[in-house]
Amino acid sequence: MDLISGYGTPYDPFPALERLKTDHELAINELWENLYHQGDVGTASYAAVPILAQKGELSLVAAIEVARHKDHNPEIPSELVTGYNQALVFALETMPTTEEQFQGYYTIHASVNGQHQLAKALNLLSVSEILVEYE
Repeated sequence: MDLISGYGTPYDPFPALERLKTDHELAINELWENLYHQGDVGTASYAAVPILAQKGELSLVAAIEVARHKDHNPEIPSELVTGYNQALVFALETMPTTEEQFQGYYTIHASVNGQHQLAKALNLLSVSEILVEYE
């Protein structure tokens, strides 16, 4: 299976996912750049979700989950469906500890429970924008 980025170009997310351990900021920036581009995701995005969930990167998991419901994004390939769905369950069984994780957690929760419009709304603002609004 070819792994395709949110840009529609080939992209292997696994080296960057491995680098999350050693250079988190650089790796997560690369992953955001390639796995989620202005609401576009690809098969590489879906392939990365199990590891992202395991690493607690719920904001990026949530963005991918919200984007996958847009008509122009691809379906999850059959060979990735089980791992993807298990990752969402894992994400919802994990207690968030940061504000970003909480936002991702509730976005994922809304999406997997069919509340796609609410999930999209939860995903639109950054945590800092929400907190500034409601100080």
